[in-house]
Amino acid sequence: MVWSQTITISPVARTDLADKPFPLCYRRGMTASTDMPNGFDAENQHWISVRVYYEDTDFTGLVYHANYLKYFERGRSDFLRDAGVDHQSLLNRPDPAAFTILKAEIDFKQAAHVDDLLRVRTRFIGTRGARILFDQTVLRGDTVIAQAQITALTIHADGRARRPIAEIVEQLQPLIYQISAE
Repeated sequence: MVWSQTITISPVARTDLADKPFPLCYRRGMTASTDMPNGFDAENQHWISVRVYYEDTDFTGLVYHANYLKYFERGRSDFLRDAGVDHQSLLNRPDPAAFTILKAEIDFKQAAHVDDLLRVRTRFIGTRGARILFDQTVLRGDTVIAQAQITALTIHADGRARRPIAEIVEQLQPLIYQISAE
């Protein structure tokens, strides 16, 4: 015997909101909990917001350590996309290219919890040969949760290392973060 059930969900009309302006906190690049937009700031630091969901946590309700790599990946991907470099266009080139991670050095400072709103800061440090260097931080408010130094490698579509594509390096050059004594 097979049992099935169909559930129909209907949207509820919110007539009480009809005359209200679209809240500033819900405009593109904003979140309800912060007024800091996603994207680049005046210091060439790139920011994204990440909400911690139950699926991100271990049995204690803290973010599982490997998920910080996912947050850092999202930060780098959005950095590149907002800088005009998207992964699909790299693969569609006559000389297809991609990025892979060569080294990830992470310092865990605090724990993040379910429902936390985190900010991922990505700083492009520059290139060295085929390597692309990033400094990344996950913050909850002003509290540093985790810091990472990431070394990415430019590769051919078959996985062999290659020098970064000259026009992409030129495109990213103005976005190099100038490291100062913090």
